[in-house]
Amino acid sequence: MTVGNRLLIGVVGIAVLASSVVGQEPSLTTRLVARGATAEFAARVEALVLASERAGLPGEPIENKAIEGLAKRAPLERILPVLEQLRNRLRQGLAETEAAGLSPAPGLVVAAAAEALGRGMEPAEVRELIRSAPTPDAAAAGLSVAATLAAQGLDHRAAARAVHDAYRQGPSADQLYELPSVVADMAAHGMGMADVARRIMEGGGLPLPPMAGEGRGRGPPGGVPPGQVPGRDKAQGQGQGQGSGRRR
Repeated sequence: MTVGNRLLIGVVGIAVLASSVVGQEPSLTTRLVARGATAEFAARVEALVLASERAGLPGEPIENKAIEGLAKRAPLERILPVLEQLRNRLRQGLAETEAAGLSPAPGLVVAAAAEALGRGMEPAEVRELIRSAPTPDAAAAGLSVAATLAAQGLDHRAAARAVHDAYRQGPSADQLYELPSVVADMAAHGMGMADVARRIMEGGGLPLPPMAGEGRGRGPPGGVPPGQVPGRDKAQGQGQGQGSGRRR
């Protein structure tokens, strides 16, 4: 063990003791070491987070990605390049957020923009979703939902269009976060992603789930009568919709 590593471990030990004494939240280095990271790795991650925050980037996505890598037992030498790639996407997300007119750029929007770009969405699509959102919180939710739709296999242009169309209906954040479940329901009732994308691009949009308290129907989405599959004449039997889930 090098002298530098021994010093880092000593600093971590002091941090753990201090946080337990004064009741403060442990530092990121301490939390990473507690999850099995070496002191050197943890210190490098914390330095990366601090440098990112000084540059106006949100640090939480980098923290979460490091913790995720440790939870998956990924080799430490592979996690750091992934964190660097994430920081680069966050830089792009910051640039697109500011280009869309949000300055100073909210961290939640920057992180969601980075996520959407990472899912293959075009910068112009990201900027348009931010500009068309009624609030920064709605922009963050919409970008995250568009990224999730793209991850489900929906064409990224259709994903952006679906969120943009939903904005015009004045949805709550909860309703926006349910759109991936709506697409999952459509797929469960026999509608392929290409058909979903075609419906969206032809102006059909995605049906918003009811507001909280109104209840949500358990039949097929989009007002399709029970027993009929979207995009087909008839279904065999009457299927029940899939349970909804919320992605944060």
